[in-house]
Amino acid sequence: MIVIDETEARARVSLIDAVEAVEASFRDLANGKARLFPTVREGVAAGRGTFGVKSAELSSAGIVGLKAGGYWPGNMEHPGRPDNHQSTTLVFERDTGRPIGAVAANWLTEARTAAVGAIAIRALSREDATTLSIIGTGKQSASQVEAALLARPFSRILLSGRHAEGIEDLRIRLEARGIAAEAASPEDAVRAADVLITITPATAPLFPADWVRPGTHVNAMGADTRGKRELNPALIKGARLVVDSIEQSTTLGEMEGVPEAEAVLLGDLLAGKVTGRESARQRTIFDSTGLAIQDLCVAARALGH
Repeated sequence: MIVIDETEARARVSLIDAVEAVEASFRDLANGKARLFPTVREGVAAGRGTFGVKSAELSSAGIVGLKAGGYWPGNMEHPGRPDNHQSTTLVFERDTGRPIGAVAANWLTEARTAAVGAIAIRALSREDATTLSIIGTGKQSASQVEAALLARPFSRILLSGRHAEGIEDLRIRLEARGIAAEAASPEDAVRAADVLITITPATAPLFPADWVRPGTHVNAMGADTRGKRELNPALIKGARLVVDSIEQSTTLGEMEGVPEAEAVLLGDLLAGKVTGRESARQRTIFDSTGLAIQDLCVAARALGH
């Protein structure tokens, strides 16, 4: 069995690799070549962490597997200051059950999340989109912006968050990647956006629905646990809503607060089974809760499988 640590996983899988692998996995899901198993997501350590297991079968790659891990927001206070996000993916041969490898998945989780965001932007945003805004300055935010630039050649990037120091830290991280960006208030960032990314641990809407201009595309990346929510229900009801999984979006994502909202699947959109944006003025939303197929496909890429 192969064991791959974080350093090696980062070296083996780039954001471009992740976009390619993740898009193929969603098409496989839509075409019956992949299957999701029930998700486990629970609070642990007396509420100080969230632990989950996501598992799936990728028939197209001949593998089954799982990712175990979650989010511990107080980790920076611990000795060694481990990342708040901690995950490991296990990959097995589908036909025999023999283990193929164990892959440290902190970077891979960041990469596959950014990748699906880029895929949604390419599929749903207007081709003339020029301004990208992001609300949220955490560890994954820089990769979200970098991946978005793989989808559209944005000429202006606005950064917003709760704290000025967090925004400046994100600006510096992006500058190190060769990406220029500027700080903005939440209202200015939302109102100016052609594409808006939200990636926060919020449990209530971040902004009023009427801040979002007609024609804007929103990637809602933060809600992946019961009780988390970033978007106003009125915005969701008035937009073309695309989700990674209706079941997960209803129980863990933005549809938890509006289960009556009509949604279509990203995999079906990529496979040409449903339409996405229907007009230049239509607001579109992608709700990402994170699927096991994403974790397996990038882990398989790291393993060279």
